[in-house]
Amino acid sequence: MNKSEFLNLLESKLEELPDNEIKKSLTYYSEMIDDRIEDGESESDAVASLGSVDEISKSVISQTPLSAHIKESAKKKAKLKILIIILLILSSPIWLSIILTLFSVILSIYAAIASIIIALYSVVAAFLLGGAAAVLGSPIIMYSNIYTGIALIGAGFIIFGLGIFLAYGTVILSKLTIRFTCFLGRKFKSAFAKRKTA
Repeated sequence: MNKSEFLNLLESKLEELPDNEIKKSLTYYSEMIDDRIEDGESESDAVASLGSVDEISKSVISQTPLSAHIKESAKKKAKLKILIIILLILSSPIWLSIILTLFSVILSIYAAIASIIIALYSVVAAFLLGGAAAVLGSPIIMYSNIYTGIALIGAGFIIFGLGIFLAYGTVILSKLTIRFTCFLGRKFKSAFAKRKTA
């Protein structure tokens, strides 16, 4: 291994250290190799006499003060956060439009479901009121035609019964919609909570 290969390998092993610590170590070992070459050793012998790069890098890392490690780690994290913020800003036209589209689709689905439920409640109210009106109005019709009055009473009870049956189904559908909405809300909340803890 020649001097430049040795220094390049050592630099790659010391990448977790601050730049000034890396430069200091590289300068130190470069001068040590130069001194041995001046003393008559060949370049490869001078490099070999220093020992393995792994041992040297472990020694340098262990001798570096803890504060330097912490500062370098904080600096790298700050650079990463800035990079993430820049990427989020640059990609905002894409992800913002996707979020707005998803929100619009979800809102339109809920509006459609709500309109169906409101329409069902309206039909239930029409059946109940129509059935009650037919039953209550049938005695007046009986004065003119008894058969029509009896038919009207029967139709009124049937319509009122259908209204009660539809009311039961509409209430169940409303409860299922509310439960599904709560389920989706919990899923979204847990997804964001997991992302925060990660």
